[in-house]
Amino acid sequence: MEYGSMLRNSFNYAVNGLWGNWGKWLLLFISMIIFPLWGGYQWKIYKGESQLPRLENWVEMFINGIKLIVVGIVYSIIPWIILMVLGGAGALMGGAMKSPDAGALIGIIIGFIIAFIFSLIALMALIRFARTDSFGEAFNISAIVAHIGKIGWVSYILALIILWVVAVVALFVFIIAATIAALILALIPLVGWLLGLLLMAIIGILIGPFVGVFEARYFTLIYDSAAAPA
Repeated sequence: MEYGSMLRNSFNYAVNGLWGNWGKWLLLFISMIIFPLWGGYQWKIYKGESQLPRLENWVEMFINGIKLIVVGIVYSIIPWIILMVLGGAGALMGGAMKSPDAGALIGIIIGFIIAFIFSLIALMALIRFARTDSFGEAFNISAIVAHIGKIGWVSYILALIILWVVAVVALFVFIIAATIAALILALIPLVGWLLGLLLMAIIGILIGPFVGVFEARYFTLIYDSAAAPA
């Protein structure tokens, strides 16, 4: 997996699709507030088109966003159920051995490991769902696990870690730069604080859609790094 190439591709994808198209940028920011709309737009990106999709068919986007949310909720509920069951079972086993806390802790640790694995499966499931528009395929665990196996579990996890590191570094730089700029503007008498707030709002509008598009494209490239099983 070419991590650097994936990062560059995702960056160029977002820049080419958004830069200069300020109306689209603003509409994407609004769609992130109306969350199902943003989910519907992620659905479009997950389709794997080489260029940023158009913002159209808003009702369809809203419905597709709700469907993605439903699948995401199901995948988030399952690990919690497993976590509670394993935690309770661990406590009961520990109680039999006069150490309920240790037993519960072991159960919780195992549960968290399973939850992490499910989160990896869920991401690929959402993209598979967008590609197939089938709830059955969204929960075709064997096919999804086989796909991740083709990608490589280590490569997949490393790709997500790299994205996380890049996001943290970029966020830190933006926060520092925005804070410095806001403090400088605050020195202006009377209206300085207002200009500072306006600057922070503009930065939020700019960063949100760009990061969202970049991230969705990056996930899509991970998915497409190996052929998905039928």
